[in-house]
Amino acid sequence: MNHNLLRIGFIGSGSIGSLFGGCLASVHTDANPLEIIFFCRRGHAKVLNKYGIKIYNDKGNITLTNIKAFENAEDFTKISINDKKYKLDYLFLTTKTYDSERAMIQYKKLINSSNWLIILQNGIGNEELVKKYCDENKIIRIITSHGALLKEDGRVYHTGVGFTKMGFVYLKPQKQNHSRYESGYIKLNMLKNRLDAGGLETEIVDDIIKHTWEKAFVNIGINALGALTRLNNGKLLENENLKQLMSAAVKEALEVAKLKCIELSDRDYVRLMYSVAEKTFNNKNSMLQDILKGNLTEIDFLNGRIVSLAREVGIKVPINEMLTYLIKGLEESFR
Repeated sequence: MNHNLLRIGFIGSGSIGSLFGGCLASVHTDANPLEIIFFCRRGHAKVLNKYGIKIYNDKGNITLTNIKAFENAEDFTKISINDKKYKLDYLFLTTKTYDSERAMIQYKKLINSSNWLIILQNGIGNEELVKKYCDENKIIRIITSHGALLKEDGRVYHTGVGFTKMGFVYLKPQKQNHSRYESGYIKLNMLKNRLDAGGLETEIVDDIIKHTWEKAFVNIGINALGALTRLNNGKLLENENLKQLMSAAVKEALEVAKLKCIELSDRDYVRLMYSVAEKTFNNKNSMLQDILKGNLTEIDFLNGRIVSLAREVGIKVPINEMLTYLIKGLEESFR
């Protein structure tokens, strides 16, 4: 066994999972070997195993053939069962948030045997569900504003360049956990270096929950309104009435966060949300992509989560309620 080999898996390798997995696969070398494994839909897996993954960006495209893809954990187990020491160093959870619990149950054995579980999803509070099924001290969260679109099996389009931040959710440098934190931080930094090398410049942060909320403010302002109007991010800003609704949704979410005692930076989150919409002018946000495909959305973990948290703290959030109910109505129309 090559002791330099890093094994990295992706559960639910859709748009963002395929982008991150592909970028990591691109930095594989003999000196720093990587084994990348996707768990994904049958069609996607079939194309990946036969032709590799093709990543498109504004500079052109690259094809990578060093990814193994499986439709489920059982198929993967058949090839790894003979190696008793086989385990994944990092296992990414990149499913839609509403599929998290199903995935945690389906891949329980693989999750338990992996060294680190990385949540790479939209939404607030995902880690609370995930920790019910695994050791909380091995949970890492990554948030990103990179845009990705899986137009067809085996082809992912890098539609927008943005930030990536990651950190431990529960593992802290306390006296009783200090040695585990120290060794864990080395592994965290090792993953950061691979992501940096793959073109996904990554920042390690101490309070990833704060940054998760900050990203959620952006999604809360943009996603539902983009999905309802079918407008790309930047186009939303050209309508003053829509801009006011975007602002109101973020302000309601901010009030809920303060009442829930979430530690936030002293910044204008409405302006931040507008700035992201402008920088990603031509992007179809992930919720809009879901609606256009007739799929369920992650509304319950964004605007819907604000609604449920607002009930806990005893305040009204009428704009987020309206957006949540309208998106749920759209979802119902697909059934």
